[in-house]
Amino acid sequence: MIDTQRRSAAALPSDNDTAGPRTPGRRLALVLAVAAAASLGLAVLQLTRGEPVLGVGDAIDVLRRDDSSTAAFLVRELRLPRVLAALLAGALLGASGVLLQDSLRNPLADPSLLGVGQGASFAMALFTFYPEIAPPLPRTAVSLVAGAATGVVVLLIAGRIRDSIRVILVGAVMTGFLGSITSLMILLVPPDRVDSFASYQRFVIGSVSTATWSTVAQLAIWFAVGLPFAIVAGRVLDLLKLGDDAAASAGLEPARARIALMALAMVLVAPAYALVGPIGFVALLAPHMARGALRTTGARPVIGAAAVLGAVQVLGADVLGRLLLFPRELPAGLWTVLIAGPFAVVFVGRLRAAR
Repeated sequence: MIDTQRRSAAALPSDNDTAGPRTPGRRLALVLAVAAAASLGLAVLQLTRGEPVLGVGDAIDVLRRDDSSTAAFLVRELRLPRVLAALLAGALLGASGVLLQDSLRNPLADPSLLGVGQGASFAMALFTFYPEIAPPLPRTAVSLVAGAATGVVVLLIAGRIRDSIRVILVGAVMTGFLGSITSLMILLVPPDRVDSFASYQRFVIGSVSTATWSTVAQLAIWFAVGLPFAIVAGRVLDLLKLGDDAAASAGLEPARARIALMALAMVLVAPAYALVGPIGFVALLAPHMARGALRTTGARPVIGAAAVLGAVQVLGADVLGRLLLFPRELPAGLWTVLIAGPFAVVFVGRLRAAR
């Protein structure tokens, strides 16, 4: 038993492993610096471009002064909350993807596999089209609870979740079931409520265009609570990646650990889905981008890098959606799918070729 534990500890990916001229720690610092620069550039575009166009100095001046001008309202109440909401939501999605992929040992694991997004969409459809029967609570709170509850049901049905394929199949069935009910609700919408379909469609695609300071505050709370726990859980993820027997020999109960990690993933992703909609492919690709940039599979640095890369993805998609076809605007979730989709197809192809 002692020898097994020593071998397990020796095989663990270390945050200080070297694989070339730079250690993962240095690569992480580089990734953080590049992501910060990219985020700053995208934030400047988001704050200054549009109608009206502002200079960088004007935008900074507006943020520093307290006045009631149109420019001040646009920057402080519309554009800046949008920037911060995109960054926070993207960070939550990126970190959740690492938790799911590593805990299930499945490189294609994504929050949509647990039905979290479909649960949130079901709740939003209920509030949008049938408010008279919706719970007397804020719609974002109900969407959050519905998304998280769907994920919990998937975990309960899947049982001990030793087999990731079983979790994926249960999640697919739950997603299809809730999707069918949601489609039925939409088909039976009274004619006088059809106008609400546009706002619902924007939500299910994923958009930060309606983000307010309340949205930012709620996302920030979940970010501040969930991300530190995710990073602390990195050591457990590294143990699980060695296999259940090795993890058990190190004193870890794999089944309970997976349930706890997937629950933590839902703590990260459910608020993002509830507040800005199920923005696709960020949680799937950000972890792989992080591993490729760091050249390590150590969970802790990968979680940090995936969070910042997910933030850049969502903010970049939102800037692209707002400015590319201005004055027409497309939701950020549409661009994350259009741009990241081909990369996901190529990645899946490489996985199959590697087998």
